Amino acid sequence: MIAHVHVDAPVITIDRPFDYEVPVQFESLIEPGMRVSVPFGTRRLLGIVTGLSEGTRDGLKPLEALLDEESSLTDELLDLSTHVKQTTLCFRSSALLAMLPAALKVSYDKEIKGEVLPEGVRAGTHLSEYPKDVQSVILDLAKKGELSLSPVLKEKRTVKTDLVIERLDASVVPARAKKQQEAMRLLEDVPRMYWSSLRQIGLSRAQLQKLEALGAVRVTEVELNRDPYALIEQVTETVELNDSQTVAVRAIREAEAGETLLLHGVTGSGKTEVYLEAIGQVVDEGRQAILLVPEISLTPMMVKRFKRRFGDRVAVLHSALSQGEKYDEWRKIKRREVDVVVGARSAVFAPLENIGLIILDEEHETTYKQEENPRYHARDVAIWRARYHGCPVVLGSATPSLESYARAQRGVYRYLHLKERYGGKMPPVHIIDMRRELARGNTTMFSEDLFVAINDRIAKKEQCVILLNRRGFTTFVMCRDCGEGLTCPHCAVNLTYHQHGDRLKCHYCGYEMGMPSKCPSCDSKKIKQFGTGTQKIETELLNRIPDARIIRMDQDTTSRKGAHEQLLKRFEDGEADILLGTQMIAKGLDFPNVTLVGVLAADATLGMPDFRATERTFQLVTQVAGRAGRGKLPGEAYVQTYNPEHYVIETASEHDYEAFYEQEMRLRQVGTHPPYWYVTLVTIAAENPLVAQTEAEQFAEDFMNMHIDQSRLNGPMPAPLSKLKNMYRYQLFIKTKQPESLYPALATLQQARAKAISKKEYQLSIDVNPYVFM
Repeated sequence: MIAHVHVDAPVITIDRPFDYEVPVQFESLIEPGMRVSVPFGTRRLLGIVTGLSEGTRDGLKPLEALLDEESSLTDELLDLSTHVKQTTLCFRSSALLAMLPAALKVSYDKEIKGEVLPEGVRAGTHLSEYPKDVQSVILDLAKKGELSLSPVLKEKRTVKTDLVIERLDASVVPARAKKQQEAMRLLEDVPRMYWSSLRQIGLSRAQLQKLEALGAVRVTEVELNRDPYALIEQVTETVELNDSQTVAVRAIREAEAGETLLLHGVTGSGKTEVYLEAIGQVVDEGRQAILLVPEISLTPMMVKRFKRRFGDRVAVLHSALSQGEKYDEWRKIKRREVDVVVGARSAVFAPLENIGLIILDEEHETTYKQEENPRYHARDVAIWRARYHGCPVVLGSATPSLESYARAQRGVYRYLHLKERYGGKMPPVHIIDMRRELARGNTTMFSEDLFVAINDRIAKKEQCVILLNRRGFTTFVMCRDCGEGLTCPHCAVNLTYHQHGDRLKCHYCGYEMGMPSKCPSCDSKKIKQFGTGTQKIETELLNRIPDARIIRMDQDTTSRKGAHEQLLKRFEDGEADILLGTQMIAKGLDFPNVTLVGVLAADATLGMPDFRATERTFQLVTQVAGRAGRGKLPGEAYVQTYNPEHYVIETASEHDYEAFYEQEMRLRQVGTHPPYWYVTLVTIAAENPLVAQTEAEQFAEDFMNMHIDQSRLNGPMPAPLSKLKNMYRYQLFIKTKQPESLYPALATLQQARAKAISKKEYQLSIDVNPYVFM
């Protein structure tokens, strides 16, 4: 038998299956989709079996080991990996590995072998176990042939276990054995206990072994499931749907196989209740469902709702879980122990085998698009899987992406509309012209109207949400004498000042440095921070309202495991008056005591070099304004801007999506932007700026010589971030009406550069339907 294997080596020249002989002892066990260990040159690599065939061939290397008891990837996911490769122009191995939890990926190491080894180094150990200086000695000895290093794979998956202690016969325990007697008394009340609980009384492992030898207890090792949401109790909730929700649920239930539906519901219209009811009907029919959410911050609230409805038949997959927790959740799915999967982008690859419904909540969010290889969009993967399983896809949003709304208008998607807020009215939005505030001498980030409103809500024991889409303390640092700005030495961007630790940080490569006391260029002490971030807003609020209880949510405060849940739980429990944060607080949060929303610098993102900047601004303002007045108390929103006449600000303040859509679509058509054209971004980067420019120009020439119908090329030009992580970057924009003909052409151009790319002369990235243009 011959196995066709894709190896874990993202190199364009070897992006194909390699054939290996299947040893006789594996023939009855091996299946497509299994992980295997294979020899590859002088290395051992992780491989995924993508096919099997009968026969023999001289010279084939044998597989070394099967790493799975059963296939990790279903036949469907193997087919899907081919689709992802073709439509995102990634390596197939990258697509395959993206579908696996991190615990099923491996790290690579070297096993030390030899009879005479340096002091402190033992045969059979791994190179990574030793300090860097010792590793250098070992590598030098290996080069001289005095010892050998053998490549090994190190699995990351772990199974958590515990011991169950079962009481049998207490009479055999000696009276003088006090700890053993105490343990038996505990077991009298609870005849079966976990060892992790029993050892808290001070019982040692040796004492437990004596109890087992005496026949006083039976000890059994059991596997534990790491479930971070195990304490959420299932409760029976009866929610009476209104007429619009009932119509939407019926349309989803009666949808054709593979049909896509756009559920356009204003903020607070009850889209989540529609999801719950529709998924409940699918589960009752014996099928499964996937619900995707765009942000980790939304996951706790959504998980809580679904756990209460479906109990332990829900699996959760998102990046805030530990590697072990994600692995256990993934195994529950594989073992068919769950009906519903809730998670962020990668949960779209959940190995369910009988999917009846897929839902993308907040479908407009850019986080559904992965920015590293494979650069897939969860919506496109969901639509492919829905067609495979013959089930519908629901795209839900209060502010749909223009592409989705345009497809619904053309009848490509079925359109469902929830026009009214469930049990209430949309909050009024007040536009604050900050130019007038400045003319009055107010140079703070808060207008007087918003500041008065915040004080009023705190006095009434109500809560506020304040949004500023910028983390850190200030935006940049500059010398007022010479005008020199402090920039990242590796990227063409300003460093951001963070008050905690008095540090300057690059938000692109992670570089950081201490805040200097004088200008590095002219030695002037007139070096100052400019701009405003969430940290500075928090400080200003506390200076003006010392008694205010503030919770700040941004990447700096939510980096720890469980931080999202903890901060939102504190706010939900009334432990804070103000929730201050970046865009992660703008959508999906439902707190009935929030009656005021403030948006600071609402127009800050309008000037971004991105044709979607206006769309994102409209979505952000509309979504965050919708956090107010979701309970019995009425709410209102204040939107501060220096561009009050801008159509984005005006339509967002009126909750008028249709008016925004009409205006924006006219501009998109003139600019030949999506949804009228499909866009592909090609980026070429090199350590030498001349190499980057030359290769970009050559790529443009080769593309034009292919004469692809209904396609346009803009560029090459320097990228907005012309230098990133020490690489100089050039970009080309390709626009087309026929993406199907563009994919193979780009694949050909990519393959033609395989040798130069593999030698790392430069980097080439191709992003189909990009969402980031920096």
